[in-house]
Amino acid sequence: MKPKFACALPSAPNHRRESHRIETFGTWRDDPYRWMKPPDWQSVLRDPESLDGEIRRAIDDENAYTEAFMSVSASLILQLENELSAIQGTLDNERGVPFGAFFYFERVSGVGDAVFGRRCKDTGTETVLLDMGQERETKSCARLAWGSPKVSPDQALFGWAIDETGSGIFSVKARHIDSGRVVVDDVHNCHGGFAFDRNGTHLFWVRRDEKGRPASVWRRDINSGTDTRCFENLDTAYFIDLKTSASGEYIFIRLLNGDQSEVWFVPSDTPTAAPILIEPRSPLHDYDVEHWQGRFVIRTNADNAHDYKIVTAPIETPGSESWDTLVPHISGRFINHIVPFANHLVRSEWRDARPHLVIMAADGVETDVSVDEAAYSLSLTPNQDYWSAFASYTYSSPASPPKHMRIALADAKVSSSVDGTAKRAFDSDLYRVERLDIIADDGAAIPVTLLSRTSSRPSPDQPLYLYAYGAYGECTEATFRPEAIALADRGWTYAIAHVRGGGERGSDWWRSTLKLGKKTTFSDFTTCAETLISMGRAGQGRIVAHGMSAGGLLMGSVFATHPHLWAGVIAQVPFVDILNTLDDWENHPLGSTPFAIWGDPRVEDEYRYMASYSPYDQLKPAEYPALLATGGVADDRVAFWEPLKFAAKARHLNTGSAPILAQIGLQSGHLGDPSPEGQLRQSALFLAFAISAVGQ
Repeated sequence: MKPKFACALPSAPNHRRESHRIETFGTWRDDPYRWMKPPDWQSVLRDPESLDGEIRRAIDDENAYTEAFMSVSASLILQLENELSAIQGTLDNERGVPFGAFFYFERVSGVGDAVFGRRCKDTGTETVLLDMGQERETKSCARLAWGSPKVSPDQALFGWAIDETGSGIFSVKARHIDSGRVVVDDVHNCHGGFAFDRNGTHLFWVRRDEKGRPASVWRRDINSGTDTRCFENLDTAYFIDLKTSASGEYIFIRLLNGDQSEVWFVPSDTPTAAPILIEPRSPLHDYDVEHWQGRFVIRTNADNAHDYKIVTAPIETPGSESWDTLVPHISGRFINHIVPFANHLVRSEWRDARPHLVIMAADGVETDVSVDEAAYSLSLTPNQDYWSAFASYTYSSPASPPKHMRIALADAKVSSSVDGTAKRAFDSDLYRVERLDIIADDGAAIPVTLLSRTSSRPSPDQPLYLYAYGAYGECTEATFRPEAIALADRGWTYAIAHVRGGGERGSDWWRSTLKLGKKTTFSDFTTCAETLISMGRAGQGRIVAHGMSAGGLLMGSVFATHPHLWAGVIAQVPFVDILNTLDDWENHPLGSTPFAIWGDPRVEDEYRYMASYSPYDQLKPAEYPALLATGGVADDRVAFWEPLKFAAKARHLNTGSAPILAQIGLQSGHLGDPSPEGQLRQSALFLAFAISAVGQ
């Protein structure tokens, strides 16, 4: 079926091409759009307004082309925005955790901005600690870092890491809760991670170096304002993560990449002490540490525990020679997270590609928390009170909006964690959730989650929206997505392909795709599409594929190698120029951390393998499907010129009539416009593009 918008193409940009041949290991590749990468790109990243000249004109031309092209769907986009907003309006607008005498909440305001605060359990008095709507009044690109905000263990301080420019460069701030006074507002150029000591007297944070890498940990004495560098990492192959233990008694500094990790600790009562190493890094050994019942409790894949086990270690001698097994390794049971409480240890684990929560008492007795559904999500709420008698978590499924729950640790009784605001009820019975296992050529069972209307009957004419990520061991959870509901209401099937590269089936599910195995992710995705077609669940040319970031690498690959399968491809901030990006690792904010995942371009067999799938380099003359590639000038993870170059080259080589579109945000970073309005607009644009691509 011909795309609805194929008959009304505006004039497309035609960018300058110039040969730039690159020789590596006796082979040549050409980069005809190399000029789209600014020579001063580090400066541009920090100040997007400084971008000028031919590159700025190319972006302006692409954005104008996409806007003109999608203007045909303007009424549809507005309708979708209203639908998505209405679906979001049925959701609970508050979640949080009890902490001592208070309830700390995150509430969604009427316009969609997050408001953080606390409410006294006895009096009901509320104190607003951070209003992102107010932050965006002066900093429209403002967004919070993952894991932010946090409260100090003594509940004296409230801290947050905020990106005020969209560049992924954070400032860390702290407020004295009782007085409301901001006591830290001058800690800039941060990577986003931070931690408090237990007494709220010191703040630890991760500082970037001149190339934007997380290179050191600094400590602020909040009373004196003195800053001290307390830890330095000179190895560009590692990120740095920071956290305060759930008990509040230790600060943990974790170095990590896709291959291994290493953890240091500082006693929280002596925050100026030098960090102490727990276990030196070693190849393929990944571990992280918490504190429980007077010992360190460690999640580790040591001794071939590829799906992880849990061990304990004495504080005085925490190295591996002192480790005692607490929870043994069981192949196929992937332990991915632990949260200690005073008398219980709660862990999150995956079995058969479904999440479970397990509560273990101090005597070793365990209680399993799961849901008898085809597909669902269970996620523990962050920053919980170590002394609480309850564990808070969120449940949702593709057909069930998020429910914020709490479970009594002593008897496993479940109740709602908050009083939801009375709203129009969402009717989950109108939707059908399915889980299929699609068999790959090597026999692996690839889980696929599907959502559709119960009133719709699967057929080859039914359009399919197929999403995947498939990288870094991240589990793509079967959560509630308003976008999926909006498509199902239009007769679509929305599907998630849990391809290898993610962690849904354990550590091997992603470690098998590292370096010389990455193409398994791509073949899993196309196998899912081809099998759904053969099952009569979709039609060739009736599928729209979508992936983001590392999932955008997947999109670029299947766009280049299997163009006939798709009506359209949405490549959201896609990592599609892998060779040119990794060649410049010495200047990139990610440094050499990607080598453990994708490979080292200085190693011949790894280079040749990456060259065999690099999406930008694999493009050739072909009849391509519709493409929407997005990026942001302030993105420090996937540079804006990657989607820009990919779209320009694909359009030049396209022998068909489908549109090749690029949209590059001049002020946005990796997540696009972070405002609620911006996220709503982007979702509506993606859906309108998909609907038009299948000619609906």
